[in-house]
Amino acid sequence: MKLNVEFNYAHLRGFIAEHFKSIDNFAKFLGIGTTALYDRLGNRVPFTQREIDKVANHATERKLSAEEISVLFFTHKIRKTV
Repeated sequence: MKLNVEFNYAHLRGFIAEHFKSIDNFAKFLGIGTTALYDRLGNRVPFTQREIDKVANHATERKLSAEEISVLFFTHKIRKTV
């Protein structure tokens, strides 16, 4: 299912590299497979509330702020119009 709104996960990818070192490690942390994670990063499947909550509360030594979560998961892709 293609989402109507597409998100830019560039910041999330940087967060994954910094805190998890690999997509595989992040997928394991979320409890999903790497294919499922790529589906989410490719805007084919949305991240679940449980997955976002897990990142917000358990991915680092401190709880992430609402602003940080917004940047990681809810930055809209900008589409160029011709």
